[in-house]
Amino acid sequence: MFSVVLLVFLALCASSEGRMTNTHQARLIKDLFDGYNPMIRPVYNHTTITDVSMILILATVIDMDERNQLLISNTWASLSWTDEFLTWDPAEYGGVDSIKVTSQNVWLPDIVLYNNADEYKSFLIKQLVIVYSNGDVLWAAPVIFKSSCSVDVTHFPFDVQNCSMKFGPWQHVGEEVWMHGSFDEGTYESDGQWDLVNMDATPHAQVYADHPDVVYTDVVYHVILKRRPFYFIMNLLLPNALFTLVTVTVFYLPPESGEKISLSITILLALTVFQLVLADFMPPSSYLPYLGYYFVVVMILVCLSLVSSVLIVNLHFGNSDDDGMPRWVRRVFVHYLAVKLRVYKHVPPNPNPSNISTSRLEELKRTPTYVRASMSNGEVLIPLMRKNNGEGTFANERGSSAQRKVRINPCDESEIVIDLLSELKSIAKYHDLKRREDIIKKDWKIVAMVVDKLMLYVYCLGSVMATVIFATQMFTTMNVMMQ
Repeated sequence: MFSVVLLVFLALCASSEGRMTNTHQARLIKDLFDGYNPMIRPVYNHTTITDVSMILILATVIDMDERNQLLISNTWASLSWTDEFLTWDPAEYGGVDSIKVTSQNVWLPDIVLYNNADEYKSFLIKQLVIVYSNGDVLWAAPVIFKSSCSVDVTHFPFDVQNCSMKFGPWQHVGEEVWMHGSFDEGTYESDGQWDLVNMDATPHAQVYADHPDVVYTDVVYHVILKRRPFYFIMNLLLPNALFTLVTVTVFYLPPESGEKISLSITILLALTVFQLVLADFMPPSSYLPYLGYYFVVVMILVCLSLVSSVLIVNLHFGNSDDDGMPRWVRRVFVHYLAVKLRVYKHVPPNPNPSNISTSRLEELKRTPTYVRASMSNGEVLIPLMRKNNGEGTFANERGSSAQRKVRINPCDESEIVIDLLSELKSIAKYHDLKRREDIIKKDWKIVAMVVDKLMLYVYCLGSVMATVIFATQMFTTMNVMMQ
């Protein structure tokens, strides 16, 4: 029972002490702000400079908008200054040495973010401030700033960005308010894309064109951020490198498959999609990152493979009804390059049209046609195609060189044999022309294979050079970043 009474007595004492403290604070606030004007700079002597100290803590990066050149950051900001009108003796107010009031009730420096990319408004209002008995005022609150940032995407995605935030009074000159700045890096948390490399604060005293004789002060915070490139390596660089390798297969695909051109077009469309994705990250300016130049070079090489595919298919299925292959083309591509590039190990025969068609036909015309006939002195060969008034020259089968003239009576069978031999000559002429066409087609196919291999070498050389140059630039940038 005694313990219960003791607990009740202690609770009443604590409640009474709390009411006394609230009474002291209410009386203190009434005494401090009786006649206080927040529009007047809180100094008794107007020549006294009010020192404003600002501490900026970068909590995290919300967004780095490269296209719009913006940095959206979550910060913890605090400002402190001395208000000579807000001082008291804590002993007179029950030991109360600090109070919390809304920022609208005290004088505030007109601090603004100079490179603000959002609506200009004071971020100091509608917050709480702590007023200490010696007149020190502390304003502290989390603030999201949207500031302009000159984003340099030259080394994207291995880039380091230096963004600045300039804070200072807009109306108070340096003879009234002097800015000081400091920072803290310990509480930064990465958003998964940007790491904080360094941060510093630099005070400035500067004059402006509208008041050339007046000095204004400010503090510039430099925030150095490094991008994490792994995401872009996996989603941009690696697919682009794979497409570059896949393009090589276009040159090994035979024209007979019918997919040589369609494969080149598919790869080109895929690279175009990646180029559009890259363009979303880049600011709309005339400056491209090295990665953009690399993509452009790869697209040019893929376009070259597409053009070469069209040319190769045209050569492979070329028309052989013309006058044949030019002599210099056959000499350069068939006789020389085909052997050097190991496209064709042996030089094919020269399909000279005169040797196949004209000379062969003349030979066929000059060759007499014979039939066997039984004579009293043996068998003889009678030239049916070269008869003149029923006379023919014949030789005996024994190979005697003596020739005699005999009288041959034309018959229907001889005329049939003559027609058959004429048809045989037509068939022989057709096969000669067909053989000529086949040889010319084969030569054009060899030319197509030579051009295909030459374009393969050109593409591989261009791809290797572009990759080496891009890799050199990236490694140089990474070494600079590590230093």
